[in-house]
Amino acid sequence: MSQSIAVLGAGLSGLRCAALLHEEGFDVQVYEKADRIGGRMMTDKVDGFLLDHGFHVMQSAYPTSKRAFDFEKLEAQAFEPGAVVVQHKKGKAKFWRLADPFRRPVQGLAGGLNGFASPFDLLRVARLREFVRRGKTEQVFSGDDKETSIMLRKRGFSQSMIDRFFHPLFSGIFLENDLRTNERMFRFVFRMMSEGDMVLPKDGIAAAPRFLADVLGDERIHLNTDAEVLDEQTLRIAGQDKTFDAIVHAYNPRRTESKRHVWTLHFGASKSPFSSNHIMLNGDVKTQNQLIAHIAVPSDVQPSYAPNGRSLVTVTIVGETAEALGLTSAEEVLDVATKELRSWFGSDVDGWKNLAIQHIEHALPEVGAGTALSGLPSTTEKSFECGDHTVHGSVEGALLSAEKTSQRIIEAFASN
Repeated sequence: MSQSIAVLGAGLSGLRCAALLHEEGFDVQVYEKADRIGGRMMTDKVDGFLLDHGFHVMQSAYPTSKRAFDFEKLEAQAFEPGAVVVQHKKGKAKFWRLADPFRRPVQGLAGGLNGFASPFDLLRVARLREFVRRGKTEQVFSGDDKETSIMLRKRGFSQSMIDRFFHPLFSGIFLENDLRTNERMFRFVFRMMSEGDMVLPKDGIAAAPRFLADVLGDERIHLNTDAEVLDEQTLRIAGQDKTFDAIVHAYNPRRTESKRHVWTLHFGASKSPFSSNHIMLNGDVKTQNQLIAHIAVPSDVQPSYAPNGRSLVTVTIVGETAEALGLTSAEEVLDVATKELRSWFGSDVDGWKNLAIQHIEHALPEVGAGTALSGLPSTTEKSFECGDHTVHGSVEGALLSAEKTSQRIIEAFASN
């Protein structure tokens, strides 16, 4: 008779852990409080648009994602490597297209000559890329663990380059306004961005947890279920006690302690404001105390994100930035964001329909300087616990912790 395992939480980590154990012959049951799977990786359908909960992408270079997902089956499509940066110059919006010179050499050369950054900063970017790609991936989690901002200055980047490029890009990734995130996390993300693509599944970001659930089988996933832990082998579910050989805690018990939050605004537009499939960074967000960190048009990459003849525009606003500007309500955030959008794209913005204003609290765990960030799951009080909070806040962290936890369970029962 196979051992019975209960997994508490149907987010990415819980589903991956459960799927791996199921494939090894364990009797696995997943219990989820919410009415659907996915945790933070959810997608709503509104007026024919696919609206992810927050701006999400999958990274094709993540080692765990390569093992967990079939990007071809997900029909994933990639953003162009690089970015567009917008700034106001002499009262007008100016756009710089910065292509990845290593993967788009012609466009990259043109971008290097457009005057956005000095030749010295461009050389430093190339050296940083070479530095983070050196050796095995796990090596980025060794060495210094200071704040990202300190590391960038130490590597000689001008304050202008940090404020206009690194800040809008990585504040929107790390969801904090100071680039205080541990430099090890920055080195990992920068390496993954240089080695792979940012991709979107055809059916929205919810397709990722759905892919894992299909491996497990819906009959083993119990939604709208509050499971009370009596001990490490007993749950109370709907007034009945159930015993298992092991219980996996696939949720963050300290989630509410995280202060990293994000506002995501989704707009339906008659046409895309972009001429290329890049993400657009707001180069003024730090220096001019503006609100928006970056903008993407997911439907340019995946037409399924919008109805025929329409475009989906997704705006990312770091919660701490909104707080610093005294904006606390959805109406205030929408009003200021719309004004910034209009300053870049003109009166076309007046025809955009606001589809959703999402405020996602406790979106990422805090990973500051000096954090024990090794790239491997940390020791927890629970016998078996997984989630990105035990590694670092990313899809990689969630999947890696799931793989390590499932392996510990397999080994524990193999030795009995």
